Amino acid sequence: MAWDMYEQMEDAEATADLVARVYRSASSQIVFAAQDIFEKYMTKHKLSQTEAWNLLNRMQDNDSIEMLLLELKNKNSGENKQELIKELEAPAYRVRIERLQDLLQQVDAVMKNVYQQEQQFDTSFFEQLAENAYYKTIYNTQCRTGLGFSFSHVDQKQVDRALRMNWSGKHYSNRIWKNTDDLAKTVKDELLVSLLTGRTDRETAAVITEKFGGGAIKARRLIRTESCFLSGELTAQAYEECDIQKYRYVATLDLRTSKICRELDGKTFLVSQRQAGKNYPPMHPWCRSTTISVIDDETLSKMTRAAYNPETGRTERVPANMTYKEWYEKYVKGNPDAEVQEKAVKNASVDWKQYDQYRESRQSKFSERFTELNNGQKDTITARRLMNNLNKTEVGKETVSYISEHPELNINMCYKVDAPEDVLGLQDGNDIYIYASRTATVQKTAETIVHEVTHHRYDIGGNQWSECVCRAQEIKHRKGVDKLTGEELRDIIKSVKKDYPDYKWR
Repeated sequence: MAWDMYEQMEDAEATADLVARVYRSASSQIVFAAQDIFEKYMTKHKLSQTEAWNLLNRMQDNDSIEMLLLELKNKNSGENKQELIKELEAPAYRVRIERLQDLLQQVDAVMKNVYQQEQQFDTSFFEQLAENAYYKTIYNTQCRTGLGFSFSHVDQKQVDRALRMNWSGKHYSNRIWKNTDDLAKTVKDELLVSLLTGRTDRETAAVITEKFGGGAIKARRLIRTESCFLSGELTAQAYEECDIQKYRYVATLDLRTSKICRELDGKTFLVSQRQAGKNYPPMHPWCRSTTISVIDDETLSKMTRAAYNPETGRTERVPANMTYKEWYEKYVKGNPDAEVQEKAVKNASVDWKQYDQYRESRQSKFSERFTELNNGQKDTITARRLMNNLNKTEVGKETVSYISEHPELNINMCYKVDAPEDVLGLQDGNDIYIYASRTATVQKTAETIVHEVTHHRYDIGGNQWSECVCRAQEIKHRKGVDKLTGEELRDIIKSVKKDYPDYKWR
């Protein structure tokens, strides 16, 4: 059933979130190690980006600074190269070179750890997903036919066989290894480019974070696509167990559905002749299609499926036997608003990969600003949950952007830490302290972050007017509005005067 597919994709997203956290942690580890290696400001006598990449492309081993120096000396050297060689060989620079050499070696160890954790998370999720897909298919079949029947239980060998299948030409563990290995090489190249071109420590951190964000996107795509395959394979095995001969292809009825899935929607095929990528999901990466067993048209016409209505922007129920072509004819074709939406979706899909990378990169930057100070509290509030909450309002979105774009900020999440009485948050220069044991909920914690970040953003504080500005932003986020009424503003002034009697107005 389509609803089962949506549940499975939600679970896949949750697993992808865990893996993304591993990538962010690895990124932070590399960025932290690189901080003391590169300059705070752009230095002279460095190569251009083109010269640096040409040099690296000629190297056999991108792990060796010695090889890099040899390559620099072997080629005709201009003034910049000569100055660069002198700088790299200078005794004062030796410690940095040694640290960078160690970091190049460390990258491989970090990425090996990422590979192991990603494979562990993925395999655990895939095993559970496969078992659920099998039993849910049998359960749905019994519900729809009104018949109870005996069936074989899925065993670990069935699941293992499905996990070992190289359905797309390469096993998922090999794809994880290739992705992490490629990322390790890319990160090492970027570190050497920073050395050769004089990138600052902040520029280097931004590049490394972006590359890890791209790696997390590939990991998410692999999880989503492999989930679709494994769910489909165990569903097919359940069809065979129930003696179901045919299945119906079911695509998602919205404007994002691929051309091939639109064409296959509603078509029926023999279970014995199924082939992923040809007539069975997944047809492509990120595929959202599923299948149902073929039942008679009369029964199918009494059932419903979800469909997007471009005119209302809502999901509605339509007859289960409605195909994508019929849905398109009814809801999209000849409807100017719907056709404009379709064009926008197509244009957006061209930049989907770049958008995902941006999203992962921004989430990574946001998370990196948080430090946990914990004296034994088990239930903590994650940066991701705070980001999701903040992104619900315009004020919150501005706060997320500000935090992401200001690496000097350090937001300390304090659990069971001594704090001034009745204080939920405190801003001290670039340090913000959130007393999360007191804020307790995601909502209240997000509001407190908005308040304290406003202090930092506008460099204000120490008077009643500043507290009114910060409290107004906090309340805007709470109420999900862009403007407050005159009465609300008057209430804020009254409450601030009561809470801060020792402060002057301004």
